[in-house]
Amino acid sequence: MPSNNAETAISRMQNRIPGSLYEVAWQYSLLDWYSSKQSPALDFQLAPDHLAYLTPSAKNSLFGEADSLVVVHADLSDPESPALRSDTDGGPVELTTYTEDDRFRVGHAYPEDKTSNMTDYSITTHKSADAHHIAGLRDDAYWTNNIRDRFTDWAQSEFAQEVRNEVEDSDRAILEALATLGDDEDAMEDLSEAFLELVSDEEEEVEALITVRVKLPDSDEWKFPGEVPVLNEVMRAKKADRLQSISVDDASGEGTGYVSNDDGRVTGGSSGLFGMYGKKQREHFVDLDTEGSSAWRARPLEFDTAAAIASAGSLFGDFYRGLGSSRRLYILPYLAARRDDVDDETFEWFYDRVYTRLRDAEGGSDGSFDETVETLFAEAYRVDNESAPAEVTEDDSDIRFSDRSTAAWNDVRFAVVHQVSGNPDRVFFDTLDGVSPAVPLENAHNRVTKAPVFTSDGIFHDNPNPESSPILGRNLHLVRYILYGGYFRRTTEPTRSSREASETPGAGDIDDSRMQRVRNLLTGTRIDAKALLEEYIHQLVQDQNDQFGNDNGYISFPKRSVVEQYAQIHALQASEVLDTDETIQFIHTHMPDEFEDRSARLDEFISSHDALSGDPEQAVFTLGGLIGRISAYQSYENVSSTLIRRYPVDYLTKQTIKEVTKEVLQMNNSYAEAEESRSYRTNARYTDRLADTMLAADPQSWRLNESELQWLYSLGIAYGLSDSSLYEEEEETEEAPESSA
Repeated sequence: MPSNNAETAISRMQNRIPGSLYEVAWQYSLLDWYSSKQSPALDFQLAPDHLAYLTPSAKNSLFGEADSLVVVHADLSDPESPALRSDTDGGPVELTTYTEDDRFRVGHAYPEDKTSNMTDYSITTHKSADAHHIAGLRDDAYWTNNIRDRFTDWAQSEFAQEVRNEVEDSDRAILEALATLGDDEDAMEDLSEAFLELVSDEEEEVEALITVRVKLPDSDEWKFPGEVPVLNEVMRAKKADRLQSISVDDASGEGTGYVSNDDGRVTGGSSGLFGMYGKKQREHFVDLDTEGSSAWRARPLEFDTAAAIASAGSLFGDFYRGLGSSRRLYILPYLAARRDDVDDETFEWFYDRVYTRLRDAEGGSDGSFDETVETLFAEAYRVDNESAPAEVTEDDSDIRFSDRSTAAWNDVRFAVVHQVSGNPDRVFFDTLDGVSPAVPLENAHNRVTKAPVFTSDGIFHDNPNPESSPILGRNLHLVRYILYGGYFRRTTEPTRSSREASETPGAGDIDDSRMQRVRNLLTGTRIDAKALLEEYIHQLVQDQNDQFGNDNGYISFPKRSVVEQYAQIHALQASEVLDTDETIQFIHTHMPDEFEDRSARLDEFISSHDALSGDPEQAVFTLGGLIGRISAYQSYENVSSTLIRRYPVDYLTKQTIKEVTKEVLQMNNSYAEAEESRSYRTNARYTDRLADTMLAADPQSWRLNESELQWLYSLGIAYGLSDSSLYEEEEETEEAPESSA
């Protein structure tokens, strides 16, 4: 037999690695039981299968509130002659304060999503009503949660009768004595009158838990319901019935438990997780028979497992981050290990080091949840993650388990669920390992931003300033940013005309535009490069239009956005999550760190990028580069109508590119003629290549689609704006200040 709480919890784990969210929920029910056992408030024996059905924190808002606990005292010391407590001993009822220390003793089991006509499963019940109602004096007082129906109804229910038929004589006597009190009309009248004497009048509003303390044979101690196993057993029977009978009639049968893998009686009418596959959503199950003859075959769960699933919603509520617009991202760490591979110390380490830290982290944008998630991710993946710090500071729990900490982290996984709450709640994706797919992308991204393009003489070295962007720095921790959706939301917009990515998905939407690529990444579906480029352009067009409306002296071009997109799309390609079957490739090869001059740098940039391997691609890119150079000169000369403003991102098409090329070349020549310091060879690194590649084929025959063309054009502009002097080489003009937007 297990000798301690950790061993008991481990003994109830499955001897296989969790393979569904249901098994994660079961593990959380065990962790919650273990947490409860650590509480000084649980200083009595409470069976694990009873604790799994209780909701000790369901009404924590009542903790410490005056008159929040109504306690009826039933003397069952002589089961043959039960009675309410006498007036000389304190009277049959008291109105007191419900404290946190009482939460296990009262044995409260509260229905999830309780409606006004539902009753609590336990003899302890919650009610907010006038004193007349709570005293049980309403004409329609049947099952209305009051001090009398604890005896007249709960103790005489079919569930109490069911338990009486199965338990030993001593326990049967307790239930029969409570039912006997309910049949004693004089005792019930006395109870109502005694309660009304505790309040100012019958109309006084009272919100409280109503419970019953009993004195058992051969004992002078008054016990709360949670301390009396047979009362918990009735609660368990009532809740088990609820798991199979609501909305689906008698949805149980003999089968094999989905989580436990044990044969026995199972239910298919239990609630689902996160609103998925719940008993009220029968449309999810093909040919589900609502009469119950086959409902249990759809998703058979043993009743203890079903109870854990039903309570998982409240447990998971401590492990999500609100993302705005009704979005929630649940991050659920768990032990991805078989029961036989988990020892007491590993279980305790996980509980202390991972589960408790995240559970107790304060939510919200100003809370500690984000920081805790970031720390846990870094610690969990410090071995394989190139971006993780070489040394992670260990706290007391890691030092305590220093010999096993690294090995234990290997068994930690983070289930991730993205839910949009509403009517109904909708889950757009869920995965049992949400972090592992994000780590390679983080590493690939950091390799891109450490490549020569971003260092030394690289064209984007500190230009834009890495500190101005969350994805252009070095050695970034991006896993949380990726999971929260910010990594893709920063670089894309779903439409060209509005910022729709911030809107809550409608009831009929099959995806969340703000999180769809996170779903792709975490579920192993490659990200469509064609659609990604389209949304890149939507972002650039909106950014540029915003800048056109700002007269702030900066060049009206979103260079930072382009460079962020450049880093991102190459990281996606490098981590093999990008589908480029219908687009150009985004593979880049090694470049030198230093260059003889800017012409050599441009040549190396083009030759090292597969996206620029063809003549059409080079033509579009160099056209953008030339426009970037000329616009920088125009801005320096205070020319308001720059080429960038004249030919914005979405102006360039296969139909307009010849016209644009002609005018840009003419303007370049005009500036060369007008300025003595300039020559016709100014910008020759662009003009020579542009002439050769543009004349190679008619643009109408190019295979480039519009998004590819406009993005390469934007990349060229960003390159041209950044193409300043190297070392001692003199630049023909100084570049005007540029917006960091």
